[in-house]
Amino acid sequence: MIETRAEMAEIRSSLAAEFRTAIDDACARIGAVLDPASPTTDFLVALAAEVRTAETAPASVPYPELADPDRYWAASVLPQIRALRDQVGTIIEWLESRVITTMEVAERELKLMVDEAMRGGGVNPLADRRDLEAALHERCNELHDQMAALLTVMPDPGPVVSARQWLSDAMQAQASADVDSLKTRYLAEAGGDDAHQQFAEQQWTETYLDRVAHRLALLAGAPPWRHQELALVGFERTVTACGEALQSAVGRLQAPLAGIPDILLERFDQGLGD
Repeated sequence: MIETRAEMAEIRSSLAAEFRTAIDDACARIGAVLDPASPTTDFLVALAAEVRTAETAPASVPYPELADPDRYWAASVLPQIRALRDQVGTIIEWLESRVITTMEVAERELKLMVDEAMRGGGVNPLADRRDLEAALHERCNELHDQMAALLTVMPDPGPVVSARQWLSDAMQAQASADVDSLKTRYLAEAGGDDAHQQFAEQQWTETYLDRVAHRLALLAGAPPWRHQELALVGFERTVTACGEALQSAVGRLQAPLAGIPDILLERFDQGLGD
């Protein structure tokens, strides 16, 4: 019995190490695919510069047609989404296969738990069965949690969140600056005496936020802002899709754990019957 417990402890230790290694390996592999494609602030700045160049000097850039946001999406962003999803999907399949192999070792540990309970031969088999059932559920819950940790292999969203915030701030600043530049003309066109000018000033102030919001909406649909938004959206969709594929894989891995205690309890019951 002591040898059995020692073997179970060794299996648990090796399983924990294997899960940790699998997570680290998958994290590194997925990061190697997604991190270089992440639209950082520097990338967005460079993208804007290239789009402006394509608009003003199309002959100086290799793909001037990409100054059109729709063509940029179709020719650049969309193919990248598909390629990244395929690459990460392959890594997730590898990870799932690796964990399935690992669970073969876990099954050995769970069967040892049953064997140990049967050899215990207590005076109260029902109590022994209840203890075994509780122990099996506890161990399966631990394995369930170890599998849930696989969800952490996706990259840190921080850089993309920062890039999106930068774009939002930059567009807001540009929209405000564009509206501010119109104030002098607005007051001049309003004309009139001082009282009329004061009224015009008040009207400007009261409608200022609406003017900025309108200008912001116009910027959002125009190059290069539209290109920057599409770059972010494309990557965000990629990460979301990959995350959903990972969740599905983890769900498939976790699903059999719910039925394992009952199956092993049948093994215990049969052992007592023999």
